Amino acid sequence: MRPTSVLCCAAMTLLAATLAAAQDKPAAAKPPLKQIGGLRFVDTSEITIVNVEVSVRDKSGPVFGLSKDDFEVYQDGKLQTLTNFYFFTSKREKPDQPAAPPASPAPTPTLPAGTPIEPPPPREPRFIALYLDNENMMPFNRNRILNEVIEFVEQRLRPPDQAMVVSYQRSLKILQPFTSDPDEVASALRRTKRFVGARNEMLSNRRQIEDYISQNAENPASIGRALDQVESFAKEQRNNLTFTVRAIQELVTMMSGLPGRKSILYISDGLPLSPGLELFYELQDRYRSPMITTRAREYDSTDLFRGLVTSAAASGVRLYTIDARGLESDLGIEAENRQARSALAAGVATSNYQDSLLYMADQTGGLAVINANNVGPGLERIGDDIETYYSLGYRLIPTGEDRVHRIDVRLKRKLGYKLNFQRSFIEKSLPTRVADRVVSGLAFDIADNPLEIEVSTGEPAPAAAERWTLPVEVRVPMDKIALIPDGEDLIGWLMVYYAARDSEGMQSDLQRIEHGIRIPAAGYDEKKKQHWTISASLLLEPGTYRISVGVRDQLTNQAGYTVVRKPVHPELRR
Repeated sequence: MRPTSVLCCAAMTLLAATLAAAQDKPAAAKPPLKQIGGLRFVDTSEITIVNVEVSVRDKSGPVFGLSKDDFEVYQDGKLQTLTNFYFFTSKREKPDQPAAPPASPAPTPTLPAGTPIEPPPPREPRFIALYLDNENMMPFNRNRILNEVIEFVEQRLRPPDQAMVVSYQRSLKILQPFTSDPDEVASALRRTKRFVGARNEMLSNRRQIEDYISQNAENPASIGRALDQVESFAKEQRNNLTFTVRAIQELVTMMSGLPGRKSILYISDGLPLSPGLELFYELQDRYRSPMITTRAREYDSTDLFRGLVTSAAASGVRLYTIDARGLESDLGIEAENRQARSALAAGVATSNYQDSLLYMADQTGGLAVINANNVGPGLERIGDDIETYYSLGYRLIPTGEDRVHRIDVRLKRKLGYKLNFQRSFIEKSLPTRVADRVVSGLAFDIADNPLEIEVSTGEPAPAAAERWTLPVEVRVPMDKIALIPDGEDLIGWLMVYYAARDSEGMQSDLQRIEHGIRIPAAGYDEKKKQHWTISASLLLEPGTYRISVGVRDQLTNQAGYTVVRKPVHPELRR
């Protein structure tokens, strides 16, 4: 597998030496004096609203009829004053479901069942990525639940909401870009039935080690060789897990620049929270050596999952997880085992592969579906969670920095309801938000271009090491650029962001460079009818590329985005 972090795999290097050293200037704290031209100033220091989306359930499903006075929201342990309160749902309240019961003896008034809480504003589209981890899932398990996933899409997907299908097989593959057409999504899901991965190989390797332990446990001298096999297995699984988690993180990062509610429905046979843990317990049980399990600590991978959920919080993405294995025997007598593992090792194996799914869902405000041969009811809960929720808004004074905030939501009255929400969010600076949009543009079309930027490419030319240089021009209308007087000249600054992704899913790191603008003030009236052109050269390996470009006016904080597609090799253009 080619790691996405290595630039030579999908290299996009700007030949201009200034690119490597360019850094974003902080967003302007106040509008420039005597601004000439450009768009209106966006004040990034003004008070903004944080919206915390909370799903509330009881045993029968979503809870309706709660009011703003029922909720408490805490940021970093401090109670917040709610300013906005909306309720979103795409389904009608069940006739037999009462509104939230009043408190006693001094009831807090709540709205009757079916009464609109407050007309919600037009909501942004919901985006859901259906992620089939074929590398970590038995084809039989995937195909067994696939029809239920397709039925979920056909019943739930309606415009303006959009869904996409991605698959992981040593690298991330987009099988169906975002669309509101359930037939297109269903077709892409059906195509995954022919995919196979490496799960069967992993299970086979584990079986061989289990067999060795079972056959040699009566010989104390064999414990050294058994331990070597277990540690070799754990190291390989840790390595594979690293690539697996990075692929999920890659999709999370892609989605970070999308507006509205964003979710990933992750389907696999589970991921080991601690690779090889069940085999260490098998050794302990068979050889009666309790100290062996301490060796498993070296392979604990909580750090990988912690990094993933942090990225999800930063990107506003919820993870919904499904264990495709369904119910398993507590004694470890499953399809992948020729003989029973020890009861202890079997229990450890089940929890080891499910705890990661539970952790990813819980920490990002999603739901986990485990121990279910029929995932239909679980998918219904996921659909309700995505579509039916309360939006609780409070004021935040931005710091202008990237900062993590912890969130807690409580009900003032103990009603026995289950609350689901993201446990944290990351306050992002304007440069970070612009960078997120550019990265999202590598996979998704984003219609947001107030600066009306245009991007064109020239013809690629051969370069060293079987690479090609691709000329790129970014054009910005001069009347969209803000300038300020500087003596007899007018000056301004643009920050340009570049990223590239090839058709195989390999992408570059984000690159950025600041461009200063200086023109004579006397010639502005004529100049404003023209474009300011920025030229760069990208160094690329052969492939077909999607190049995402963003431009931010550093005086007004306005930004525009666009993409261009280009084959970079003569044979690919035929």
